[in-house]
Amino acid sequence: MREGLCPDCGVHINICVCDVCETVADAPPLWVLQHPTEVAHSKGTLRVADACLPGLQTLIGEQPDAFSTLSARSARVPMGVLFPTLSSQPMETSDTSGISEWIVIDGTWRKARKIFLSNPWLNDLPQFHFDTPPASTYRIRKAPRGDSLSTAEAIAYLLEQVCPKVDTGPLKRSMNILVRRQLAQMPEDVQRRYDGQNRDQ
Repeated sequence: MREGLCPDCGVHINICVCDVCETVADAPPLWVLQHPTEVAHSKGTLRVADACLPGLQTLIGEQPDAFSTLSARSARVPMGVLFPTLSSQPMETSDTSGISEWIVIDGTWRKARKIFLSNPWLNDLPQFHFDTPPASTYRIRKAPRGDSLSTAEAIAYLLEQVCPKVDTGPLKRSMNILVRRQLAQMPEDVQRRYDGQNRDQ
């Protein structure tokens, strides 16, 4: 481990939020399929979700062999996939009571799509998308669309839809602190640019 990096999340201690992450209780099991290129990305938000959600498990890879254990499990346990497809259902209005565990894909849109298309077993599971997602507050990283959410934000919104009694406040607070700490490491002119982008959204 290089000097100055958090031994738990692997990012620099100046932007680490492990010290403020609190547990989100009673959330259902979550599986995150993470593209390998996202692992070392300092702007990734999965580390925040991982610190707040003890039932979250991350599998790194792209091809089926990386997810063989989960694929086999999905044949026994009712699972849903958060990924927009031609047959996906809107999360906000769908009955998800029969689903026990959830799968989320972490990566850019192009890489997430490649993971989905490379794993036909995912297409055998019910797929869901967000119809009316909230505006993203994670303005540090560029998004391909105005209604895009970071991985942690998507997980928080998913939980709010399928488990309304689950308090996602700890996850959202940790995300807000992450943004503030990342902005604090930037020159003032760069901070102003991000603030301006946020006002325009």
